Amino acid sequence: MKMRIRRAGAFLLGTALASLACGAQELPKPTPAMQAGIDKDTSRHFGDAPIDPGPLATDVSPALDTAAVDHVTRKVADWDLARSRPYWDQIWTESVMYAGFMAVSDATGDPKYRDAMTSMAEGFHYGFRSKLSNADDESIAQTYLELYLQGGKKNQAILDSVRANLDQVIDLPTLRPGDPRIPWWWCDALFMAPPVWARMYAATGEHKYIDYLDAQWAKSYEPMWDKDEHLYARDASFVNKLGPNGKKIFWSRGEGWVMGGIARTLQYLPKDDPRREFYIQNLKDLAARTAQLQDADGLWHSSMLDGKDFPAPEVSGSALIVFGMAYGINEGFLDVATYKPVIERAWRAMVTQHIYADGRLGDIQQTGAEPAYYLPSSSFHYGVGGFMLAGAELHRMVTPRVAPDTVATTDPGVYAKLHLQTPANPKLRSIFLVGDSTVRNGNGDGAHNQMGWGDELAQFFDTSKVNIVNRAIGGRSSRTYISEGHWAETLKLVKPGDVILIQFGHNDSGPLDDKDRARGSINGVGDEAKEVDNPVRHVHETVYSFGHYMDQYVKEARAKGAIPILCTLIPRKTWKDGHIERQTSTYRGWTMAIAERDRVPLIDLNEIIARRYDAMGEAAVEPLFGDPHTHTTAAGATMNAEAVVSGLKALKHDPVARDLSDKGNAVVAYKP
Repeated sequence: MKMRIRRAGAFLLGTALASLACGAQELPKPTPAMQAGIDKDTSRHFGDAPIDPGPLATDVSPALDTAAVDHVTRKVADWDLARSRPYWDQIWTESVMYAGFMAVSDATGDPKYRDAMTSMAEGFHYGFRSKLSNADDESIAQTYLELYLQGGKKNQAILDSVRANLDQVIDLPTLRPGDPRIPWWWCDALFMAPPVWARMYAATGEHKYIDYLDAQWAKSYEPMWDKDEHLYARDASFVNKLGPNGKKIFWSRGEGWVMGGIARTLQYLPKDDPRREFYIQNLKDLAARTAQLQDADGLWHSSMLDGKDFPAPEVSGSALIVFGMAYGINEGFLDVATYKPVIERAWRAMVTQHIYADGRLGDIQQTGAEPAYYLPSSSFHYGVGGFMLAGAELHRMVTPRVAPDTVATTDPGVYAKLHLQTPANPKLRSIFLVGDSTVRNGNGDGAHNQMGWGDELAQFFDTSKVNIVNRAIGGRSSRTYISEGHWAETLKLVKPGDVILIQFGHNDSGPLDDKDRARGSINGVGDEAKEVDNPVRHVHETVYSFGHYMDQYVKEARAKGAIPILCTLIPRKTWKDGHIERQTSTYRGWTMAIAERDRVPLIDLNEIIARRYDAMGEAAVEPLFGDPHTHTTAAGATMNAEAVVSGLKALKHDPVARDLSDKGNAVVAYKP
């Protein structure tokens, strides 16, 4: 049975003549059995496949640059976050999506996806879907363990739950008692389980988890790896099974599962693991073969060797293949000249032909074990998860790495020479500003319609009396501003009586030792510390809490005879019930705690600005931002600079009152 489907513009079912007129492609319609599977998946809230998904998106670009990649990735992520949230489950169809959300937060710096995953994990009490869990039911622990590893202060409840579940199966010779199958008997399992065991090793240092991983993958490789085709059979039952065209059946999503599984395993596999080179070579072999099988439209068919009987492009497998290839390029395993064009073609096809105006990602095959038919609108969470992983990895591929003389803003991909300011008149007193890109964005010239408040502060002061010296650097956290030497260089310029405004928090929530930034600090204000090998600076480093670093700024500023003033971080444009969300339980609260403990002046910018936004309302606040949630325009920066002055005037002893300009004198003091 056939139907004609239009794949460009609005989704259309029509007569053969009308379809041909709009350049449609004849595609097989799901059989009754396949449709029953689609209906079942829909009823379980794995996704859906409406007849009319609306028009394709016109606000996305397939360009491989940071802004374009981030925009389209977040568009799809935002749509699926809203769609899926009421129906979160511990099942694998959701856990792949959860992994994608974590990756997008890490890549873009937007914490809302990680915050959502924290809420999800807490709601399930870090539990698994079943006892004696199989690979599918273990997969949710990828997200649990990333929350543990990246969360600064460690949540022991996560580790206890995952340990209890993994240790139940670690000594089982087969899948379960009475079931003779090997634990990872189907290729999907190689995405679901190995990354969990690798992360568990990273969390505990217990080598038994890596030993189990290596042993089980070896058991899976032997029956499923086709040495002639350099592809994985879905499971042992497919080794001799042939498709309608008489060729072996290799499922694109299955190959994507394995490539993605290798990538996510290598992320946490020890560098000295004896099987590490095996995984790398396996990824190389898969990349080479899948590149050969890429269709002219840029994607892969659900049946890798049978584009005639399965002519539709399949997005979940294609996205995972792109993720695996991009990871290989980023890690230096795959040749850029060979594989970047493959990725470019695939990404272009996904972005231009399979994303709808509302953010829906289509052409995702329903759950199953082999190639099948589906509608272009078909969108299931695991496929969106694969796309998010691909987008996050492409972000890493196209975003230049930070070199010693460059700086990343917290808007990923925007780079600038440091060009840090020094006092214009060394004879005058100075007000130094230390912070991130919300204080000084890039070169402070308004590029990308973004400006930090520090570059608008001078208008409120009489610069014939005082220097305004903006030493903030985009992309830095309380930790990295110190560890990279910027704080020490600033202190060299400080004289007794100078004032130092210090604001951090936006970049402290990331991982402690990831390959791209390694800028996170440990949550809270305690004495916790962790030894890490910093892969960005290539040094061994002791990482401390956010409070530790803020305390260091205060003490070392005072040692120079300066007056430190702590500022809570400016709020993000995140609304809830008509109000801007505060960060009282995290960086705002921790900054306030250090200010109280050290008896240092505090400007509560988080609250001052949030109150102003609340009073203005969402529509009026929107033009004050140059990106979705963090970085302000020049107008927004000016308003925030005015908030700084308002906060200074509210201090019991305002150290700069005599240095204000007429505009500064007109600002009303903040009243808590």
